[in-house]
Amino acid sequence: MLLYKLGYPEMNQGRNFSIATETSKRVEKFEEADVFARDEETVVVVRTKSATHLQKKSLRRDLERYDEAKGPIAKAINKHYGRSFKPKIIWIFATENIIWSRPDRERADQNKIHAVTEREVRYYQQIADHLGMAARYQFLAEFLKNQKIPELKDQIVPAIRGKLGGRKFYSFVCTPRHLLKIAFVNHRSLSDPDGAPAYQRLIDRSRMKKIGSFLEEGGFFPTNVLVNFTNNIRFDVVKKASGVDISYGNLHLPDKYQSTWIIDGQHRLYGYAHLEDKYLDQNLAVIAFEKLPKEEEARLFVTINHEQRTVPKTLLEDLEGELNWGSTIPTERIGAMSARLVGVLNLDVGEAFYGRVTAQGIKTTDHTCLTVPAFKDGLRRSGLLGRALVKPKNYEMGPLSGKSDAATLDRARSAINLFFNALRESNNSQWEKGRGGYLCTNVSIQAYLMLFSSLIRYMEANKGFNAAELEAQEIVLEVQEYFQPVLDFVTSARDDVLERSFKVQFGSGGPKEFYFRLCKIVKSEYSDFLPEGFEEWESEQSEERIDLADRRLKEVQMRLQKYIFDELRKIYGEENDAYWDKGVTDKRIKTGAYEKSLDVNTEDRLQLEHYLDFIDYKKIIESKPLWERFKPVFNIPLPGDKGVAKNTKWMTRVNELRRIPAHPTDKRRYRNEDFDFIDFIHEEVDRRID
Repeated sequence: MLLYKLGYPEMNQGRNFSIATETSKRVEKFEEADVFARDEETVVVVRTKSATHLQKKSLRRDLERYDEAKGPIAKAINKHYGRSFKPKIIWIFATENIIWSRPDRERADQNKIHAVTEREVRYYQQIADHLGMAARYQFLAEFLKNQKIPELKDQIVPAIRGKLGGRKFYSFVCTPRHLLKIAFVNHRSLSDPDGAPAYQRLIDRSRMKKIGSFLEEGGFFPTNVLVNFTNNIRFDVVKKASGVDISYGNLHLPDKYQSTWIIDGQHRLYGYAHLEDKYLDQNLAVIAFEKLPKEEEARLFVTINHEQRTVPKTLLEDLEGELNWGSTIPTERIGAMSARLVGVLNLDVGEAFYGRVTAQGIKTTDHTCLTVPAFKDGLRRSGLLGRALVKPKNYEMGPLSGKSDAATLDRARSAINLFFNALRESNNSQWEKGRGGYLCTNVSIQAYLMLFSSLIRYMEANKGFNAAELEAQEIVLEVQEYFQPVLDFVTSARDDVLERSFKVQFGSGGPKEFYFRLCKIVKSEYSDFLPEGFEEWESEQSEERIDLADRRLKEVQMRLQKYIFDELRKIYGEENDAYWDKGVTDKRIKTGAYEKSLDVNTEDRLQLEHYLDFIDYKKIIESKPLWERFKPVFNIPLPGDKGVAKNTKWMTRVNELRRIPAHPTDKRRYRNEDFDFIDFIHEEVDRRID
């Protein structure tokens, strides 16, 4: 499906495709090719292997057999298509649910076989969905890196050479036809280690189409596409300008795949990708640097784009690991280590966080639901990688810190994987629910990171160990007994019990509330486990929750009242109080509001809508002429509301709960489920009105 989306015109049909080859003794054999695709320049041969569940598996024999078959298959291709067709053959071994060992990856690399897992397939599917057939340029650039493109040989353009910021640059004009073939965009979603840092977001399809339409209507771009040539470039000087460091001459354009990295302007370039052939020979203005370090590429990208709406904050958060690596400023140093750690945890096949962190441009799912900013915040709060001291401004090492930042990264990666693998295995079904559960969410991960840090400190105090002197595996082993009460609880608890125990309010206070609830479980077994802030939380949590619930009920009422009457004013207008006379059709509601207003001094009297009861709002918005207008905000289904035309029972419950703070008694108190309901309604009302 991927190669079909990439526009390969010739492919195998069905699963049972084989290629007739000959042995040295002219004996005919048939070699398997699970996927075969050909275009005018390349052939792709793919063998595949999958497993029903994630597992380690030796691929040695498969790779050896594939390597032995490459020569005969190449000869068969030449024989079938004729010697005039000299394609570049891409050999791929694709797997699903198989953890590649390091020796197998090295074996594949030595034999020029490309290892492709489901992660890379997902990435290229996304690229294909965004770019269609133009994605083939990205695909070929990845697998034919540094191979020459014969038809681009000896392409020369007039150019200016000079310096910007002490770096050599070239200014010239070339065609999209040439640039598309040699260009490469290292997206965050692929995060090729060899190309780090990867700073670009995935291309926006709608934006690319708009650019294409603009070009078809005669539009052009007066701004430069900014690129970086990855190899030395030939420039023949014709004339030097006097008084300035500028030369005029002829530039020999690169003729290799992935030889030109796009720093800025990917949408402008790929806007041509869907257009007719005649548009590919238009002119594009280009500024190119030569062998610019990748870190400087990323800094240039951020400098150009950081004020623009098109670069999301999440991407800049993700980039911190590249831009600030090695910083001497403690906050930047911890941020960079955290960002890079999240990246490697997300790529650790078979480990707890594999494929769980959303990448910029890839749609989130229930499975892939963790975000870089939230994960980083959890690491910062935990102090596992160290802390930034305010006075003096120093870096204080954490329990997972190593002798260098790179050693910290390796040590933390190992320890965190082991710790969270134990959590995942304690209740795999809950873990797999992702954001639909209570184990693998942004809030819970932050809480468990803080718990891990507290357990380490507790272990050090109880056992006399210094975490800095222990191996990562030893640290996890030593805290295991203290973590066990939580694991036992998670293993045995039903889903509804987990929800009741760990459903917390949204916002910055959620992770800490979740963390203290975990601490309470540990304390039930280890009474002297009293991490910082826990005792205060235990004594204050009930009052705090009640105050929050009271405040949120008031906010819901005030927000809904304002929203309803703002809308009625839009519909009926304010002249002669039309919004009130026409919008509120129930005479009893009007009479009740009027009578209440009479209890207030004339000079303090407000408009009549301010004297309504909450339950009156329900009657107003449910009236026949208004329901469709108010339905998007007020139609909030609750469990058991199936098949109901108007899901507004929640308003009746809110009205009942309002009486608790209005008329508090010894017996009249919120129940646990009331807190969760109020949190839910508060969030829903805010979200829907916004």
